[in-house]
Amino acid sequence: MIVVLRSHASDEEIADVCRRIEAMGYRAHTIRGELRTVVGAIGDDRAKDRLRALESLEYVESVAPILQPFKLASREMRSEPTRVVVDDVVV
Repeated sequence: MIVVLRSHASDEEIADVCRRIEAMGYRAHTIRGELRTVVGAIGDDRAKDRLRALESLEYVESVAPILQPFKLASREMRSEPTRVVVDDVVV
């Protein structure tokens, strides 16, 4: 699941969301973009409905499932292209 924060979310609010995600048994992965911050909740998808409670926070824009298999490299998690270095070549 991804938690999309509103553009005005402070560092303290971002940390609060991460603490709440971790308290639910997930690992929080924060991605700061130019316009907003997204926090990925990485863990067992069977309990993902509990994460929807985060939508009640005023600084959370939405909570949505990630449907793609490569979650951390997906466009939902990162707006910039993924680059992989193999030897001296960037792919």
